[in-house]
Parts: sequence; structure tokens; C-alpha cells
Amino acid sequence: MSRRRLIWVLAGIFLAAFTVWIHYEVKVNLQQPVEISAGGSVEQSGNLAVGEEIPDFSSVDLDGANVTLSEFRNRDVVVLDFWASWCQPCIRSMPSLEALNEEFEHRGAEFLAVNVGEDPEVVREFVEDMAFSVRVVMDEKEDISGAYGVRGIPQLVIVGRDGGVEHIETGYPPLTRFAELREQRLREVLEDLIEADGA
Repeated sequence: MSRRRLIWVLAGIFLAAFTVWIHYEVKVNLQQPVEISAGGSVEQSGNLAVGEEIPDFSSVDLDGANVTLSEFRNRDVVVLDFWASWCQPCIRSMPSLEALNEEFEHRGAEFLAVNVGEDPEVVREFVEDMAFSVRVVMDEKEDISGAYGVRGIPQLVIVGRDGGVEHIETGYPPLTRFAELREQRLREVLEDLIEADGA
């Protein structure tokens, strides 16, 4: 085989391998949620829209107890926070979620931190290290986030007692001032929902 022909063959092999690698990377990245840093309040995200009824889900929490969204219907306002331990904006948002949980958990709000796509042991170790006390719901196979069309995390969804989506928040601001505004916005939404339902 001539040198020129060998170079063309090797170039073809390299191009084929590169094409396969690109295809794999795109496929994997499309299947897994991406990290969102800034974000903000939105009317629609994925398959969820403010004013529409949210589909039910069934899973288990980190302790193995069964959890269904519909069990809280007509009883509690539900805050769903989609997150993962590798997501830095998710980690930065945790103290805010903890503060809101402490403020509203005995006033008619149920906080569920839905972990997306991670092994329970990884999540357990992370939660213990962070001393994170919000109830963690497992979405190991991404059934919940997939059904809701969650493509970026963190994503927070507030569900009214009637099962309707009341508020959607994507990402977490990198600046403290905007993070405080986000927390205040969520606090006001929760206050309005709880007071409106006479709790």
C-alpha cells in the first residue's frame, strides 16, 4: 500500500471515529438535564405550564417510603425542586430551599427535592454531608423529570392544592442580590397560595 493511500485510509478511520464520538456526546447530552445558572421565573418549561394541571407521579423517597404527588392534593401546596449533586447552582440553592422549608412546612406546604438520575447511595452520602433536611424523592431513571420535560436544573415548580402549576422557576442566580430576590418571590407565591386556601 502506498504512503498516500495509507494516509487516506487513516484519515477515513479518524473521521469515522470522530463522527461516532460526536453522535454519542450529542445523544448523551440531550438525554441528561443540563445545569442552568441564572434562569428566573417562567410561564412554561418543558411539558409544564402555569395554570395547567400537573401530571401525577409515583416514586420513593431516600428512606424508601412511597411518594405520589396526588397524595398531597386538596391538602398541601407542593414545592418540587429538581436537582443533582453534580449541579453547582443546585447546591447554591439548597440553603434557600432549606429556609423556605423551615418557614412553610408546618403551614400547609410540602417540599420535595427530586433528585434527577443519580444512585441512591450517592445521593444519601451527599445529603448527609450537606446536612440537607428537605425530603428527597428519587428519580433515578428520570421518569418524573422526563414526563415533565425537565431539561435544565435546578428547576423549581410550585403546585397548588388543586393540582395546578402555580409557579415555575428555572436556574439559580450567581449573585446574592438576585438570589435574595428569587427567595422573596417564592416566599410571596407561597404566602398567597396558603392564605388563598385559608390555611
